[in-house]
Amino acid sequence: MVVIAIGSGKGGVGKTTVSANLAVALTMFGRVAVVDGDIALPNLHTLLGIDDPFISLLDILKDTSYLKEAIYRIKVKLGNDLHVIPSSTSVKALEEIDMEKFKDVVDFLREHYDFIVIDVAAGLSRYAIVPMLSADVSYLVVNPEKASIIDSQKVKKIADVSGVRVGGIILNRYKGEKKMVEYAEKVIGCEIVGIIRESKLFRTCWEEGTPVIIKKPHSSVSKDFINLARKIVGDNVEIRPYGRLRYYLG
Repeated sequence: MVVIAIGSGKGGVGKTTVSANLAVALTMFGRVAVVDGDIALPNLHTLLGIDDPFISLLDILKDTSYLKEAIYRIKVKLGNDLHVIPSSTSVKALEEIDMEKFKDVVDFLREHYDFIVIDVAAGLSRYAIVPMLSADVSYLVVNPEKASIIDSQKVKKIADVSGVRVGGIILNRYKGEKKMVEYAEKVIGCEIVGIIRESKLFRTCWEEGTPVIIKKPHSSVSKDFINLARKIVGDNVEIRPYGRLRYYLG
C-alpha cells in the first residue's frame, strides 16, 4: 500500500489531469482511491464527471463520520473500479474545517486500498503542505518551461526538510523539448519518472468529464499515463524523451 501525493510549484501545469489519469491507470494494479486534496480550488470532480458532490472532503474535515458517504465510485474498464473523494468550493466551509483530520482520512483509506493518490494544492500553502505530509511519496508535475521547474524546486526543498520523499518528476504537456528534461532533473534534483505529451484530447475530456485514459485508452497519451503508472509500481520502464511530435493527434 502506498500513498502518493501529486504536487506542483505553481497552478495550471496539469496536476489534476495527471492525478486523475494516473489513478485510473493504477486500477490495473490494485484497488485505488483518489482524493482531491486541493480544497481551496478543487477540480478533480469535474474531470471525473461528478457534478456538485453532495458530500465531499470538506464535510469529512469537519466531521469524519461522513467519510464512507463521501466516497464515489467510477467504473473503469481497464481495471478495478476507481473510488473518489472529491472536494467542493465553499469559502464558509473552508473556515470551519480542521486540516489535521486529513491524516485521519488517509489512515482510513490505507486499510482499504493498495494505492491512494492525492491531488495536492499547488505551491506551499498549508492546504498543500498538510496533504503532502500525509503521503509516503510525492511526485512533482512540471511543464517544459523554466518558471514551472524552478517553482517545483522550492516544493522539493520543503519536502526534503519535512521528511517527505520525492519520487520523481512528471513532465506534462511535452512537445519535444528535450533540453527541458535534463534541465528539470538538474534543477529539481531527481529523475523524470513520466513524460506526458501534449494532446488536444485533454480539452475534450475536461468538457465531457472523462479522463483521457477512459475515453481513449489506446491513444498515445494514454500509453504515457500507463507507463507512468508502471514506473511507479516498480516495473522496468525506460522513460525516454523523444523529438518534436504532432501532439494534436492524441
